[in-house]
Amino acid sequence: MQRRWLAGIIGLVLSCAGYCVLAQEPVIPHVAPRAANTLVMLPDGSTVHVELAKIEPEREFGLMERSSLPQGRGMLFIHERTAPYSYWMYDCKIGLDIVWMDENHRIVELSPDTPPCKGKANTCPSYGGHASSMYVLELPVGSIKTHELQVGQTVNFNLE
Repeated sequence: MQRRWLAGIIGLVLSCAGYCVLAQEPVIPHVAPRAANTLVMLPDGSTVHVELAKIEPEREFGLMERSSLPQGRGMLFIHERTAPYSYWMYDCKIGLDIVWMDENHRIVELSPDTPPCKGKANTCPSYGGHASSMYVLELPVGSIKTHELQVGQTVNFNLE
């Protein structure tokens, strides 16, 4: 999930006797998933049914707490503007393949076999964010390899 709300976590830090400690793990409100009724066509012609994460609470919660993600399913994160977005795997129970795309749906970055973070929030690494993107697609582990996804390819989907 995203790190851009890291400032909120930093706000949880308490100052005491000249040093700071993290008071608690971040609380991310549970957001009910949207139906997976949007189709994404990968460059090899395969289709994926995706849930959409269009607003900030949906993007923050993402695929947290899922124990599985079947092949042919995923989540498409839609940002309001193009920027470098890094994601993290805090409170995720499954690994994912992550695909970043620009405003033209062109793949700009890939993170295959991204592992779940089993530790506390402040120990979770972030992934991606090296290229500007507008869309981020999370897929089951192995999807990047299976579908031979590469930077520069175009992913087709219609959000209307």
